[in-house]
Amino acid sequence: MDKIFDFVDEGLIVTNDRLVILDFNTTLRDNFISEIETGTKILEIISFPEINEAFENASSGYTFSKRTPVYFGLKRKECEVTVLREEHIYWLFKDITAQEALKNAKADFISAVSHEFMTPISVVKGFLEIIKDSNTPPHMKNDYFERATAQLNRLEKLLDQLLSLSELEMKRYKSSFSTVNVSQLLSEAKEEMAYRWKPKKMQILVDSDEFLFIYTDGSALYRIVTNLLSNAIKYSYENGKVMISAKEKGESVEISIEDHGIGIKEKELPRIFERFYRASNCSQTGAKGMGLGLALVKHLCEILNAKISIESKYTLGTSVTVLIPNSK
Repeated sequence: MDKIFDFVDEGLIVTNDRLVILDFNTTLRDNFISEIETGTKILEIISFPEINEAFENASSGYTFSKRTPVYFGLKRKECEVTVLREEHIYWLFKDITAQEALKNAKADFISAVSHEFMTPISVVKGFLEIIKDSNTPPHMKNDYFERATAQLNRLEKLLDQLLSLSELEMKRYKSSFSTVNVSQLLSEAKEEMAYRWKPKKMQILVDSDEFLFIYTDGSALYRIVTNLLSNAIKYSYENGKVMISAKEKGESVEISIEDHGIGIKEKELPRIFERFYRASNCSQTGAKGMGLGLALVKHLCEILNAKISIESKYTLGTSVTVLIPNSK
């Protein structure tokens, strides 16, 4: 085979009319399937739904071209497959797995955002119609006004999370480091989340040295804590308890948030930092959200060079620990 084919992105196999492999390029061996030898039949190592159609087209002098999943042994790749005939039959495989994943991610993003935005918009629209109705008693109008405001606040938070995540993923976030009182930060986070834990009659306990300080990005750390605390409250039971603790650990500060809520299934733990991923406990508790909070936390931890770890027992609760280095 012409050595130039070793420098193309596509994997290439050359077969005869009996589908016996005559040659292949290094791209195919390095990136698609390593266990390949001349003299074997292509059908023994590669398969895709239209492989017979591709062979028949090429044998008849036509070029076959299609995007399709291809199995190289047990390895599956999304490929753009081209099969044509010259002196022999040429099988070209272009790996488009990443492109397909990106396309699917975009579709999932549009679907998720549309759903999450349409729900509060529809609710607000309904409330405004009731408020507009002259037959609605004044005290009910006030109630519906407050409920509409709550939905608008939810929309505002969704937008803030989306914009923040985009900023972090595009490396546009500008850090601002200063000396932070950790105990004060935790207390402020607790108060901000009061609208979540007070209706559930929960206890939020803070255990931290009053004079525990750290040099870090206070804004990023605050968002980490509020996101984690929000999750702990969201997945806790009525009258439950959440413990927030902070302590020095060497040159770092360790912050832990522990709840005794529904917990996360072990098989779901590896995926919880993926954006838009929502564990099964969401449907069981009726918890709302787009699955952006932990993705945001992950990126913020990277900004602080912090390490985050999660331990969870399904039905028993979850403990999240963040180890933040003192950057001064």
